[in-house]
Amino acid sequence: MQSSAQFQHAHTFQRNVSSTARLFNFNRPVYMSDSVWRDCVELADAKGRISDELAVLQRLRHVLFMASTALHGRVIDLECEFSIQRVPNDGKSSRPRPVRLKLITNSSDQNQPQVTIQHPEE
Repeated sequence: MQSSAQFQHAHTFQRNVSSTARLFNFNRPVYMSDSVWRDCVELADAKGRISDELAVLQRLRHVLFMASTALHGRVIDLECEFSIQRVPNDGKSSRPRPVRLKLITNSSDQNQPQVTIQHPEE
């Protein structure tokens, strides 16, 4: 499973996950950092192939649901952290572990509202 569009912003590779985010009432573009995608969404086997596309979609939906809950209807210039439980994408773990993520709502370079999901240290 691949996200639709990708772009470079502030030296961080981003994935456009807006089409799936609409299911969770996001009414603006939603981008996810590549490191969050690899850590919390992607499920690759030892050869780097996606092992279960349905599981990848479920993991993406889980991140977006928790992000929408953290947003609570607020719309612009917001930064907040939220936690999710995810099984690490290391090929060894089978138990969920917590991870902190950061949701940022702001305006793009074209002055359009957008949401970005990233790790707090990014």
